[in-house]
Amino acid sequence: MGIEQKTHFTVDRSKCIKCGKCINVCSGMVIRFGQDGYPEIKEFERYGWRGCWRCEHCLAVCPVGAISIFDKKPENSLLPPPPEMGTYMEQLVVNRRSCRRYLDKNVDPEIISRILNAMASAPTGGNSCGVEYTVIDDKDRVKQIWKAAYSDMEDAARKHIYTSSFSDFYYTKMKQSEKTVRKNDLLFCGAPHLFIAHEKCTGKWADDSKVNCNIATTYFELLANAFGLGTVIMSYPSDVLQELSPKARKMLGIPSDHYIKLIVGFGYPEINYARGVQKDRVRKVHRYTQEKK
Repeated sequence: MGIEQKTHFTVDRSKCIKCGKCINVCSGMVIRFGQDGYPEIKEFERYGWRGCWRCEHCLAVCPVGAISIFDKKPENSLLPPPPEMGTYMEQLVVNRRSCRRYLDKNVDPEIISRILNAMASAPTGGNSCGVEYTVIDDKDRVKQIWKAAYSDMEDAARKHIYTSSFSDFYYTKMKQSEKTVRKNDLLFCGAPHLFIAHEKCTGKWADDSKVNCNIATTYFELLANAFGLGTVIMSYPSDVLQELSPKARKMLGIPSDHYIKLIVGFGYPEINYARGVQKDRVRKVHRYTQEKK
């Protein structure tokens, strides 16, 4: 089977203006001008570093929408946001908070689907796209997992056994927070839904896989906030699931050799914030700018 048949790379010659932008953005360097002057895709060994990265940059960059690949049509792509959206992103980042009190209701499935569809574009090293997403989008299922994990956590605490990240002091403080901040749940903060980015981490690329998972976690959190949901990024629950409650860990359905560290709890917030905070980290920002003459 030829490369064109594998990738379904096609050029609408009635639109193409032969600008070469698709060639200049091709990370795999597999697009070239053909003898007729139109872009074509070269033969390559395999996807990845030895060929096409499956990034679809060629489809995205074409100013006239002449290129299709992998049966994806340019007219079906979302358009870039206008420059003034930078202000919206600024507001989104400044106003995101860790939400530790949620309404006891499921999020509209359509909202979750839209977030997950956008998550297909979350970046990964080498465009490997190996990160998998597990979403527990039914609050009753979350409660089942919570019940198993919480019970094991408390049984261990009574014996003064904690996760590697905790101690008597920290556990006691977290228990105190259940009376106000965490609504009787120091584990999942009462979140009705869970999102977990995970990937098999082995060999020399193991660290890259972990970074990919953490990047995906951040993208999900911002997208969820953009749709008006509350979120909290949690590491303690993953420690509990892996160190104290293998039964609850198994209920996630995530392979045992997959890296999981950060879990995002999300749902409709019980408490809405009126404004962003005013953090100052000037001393931790290092800018090297050219001195004015």
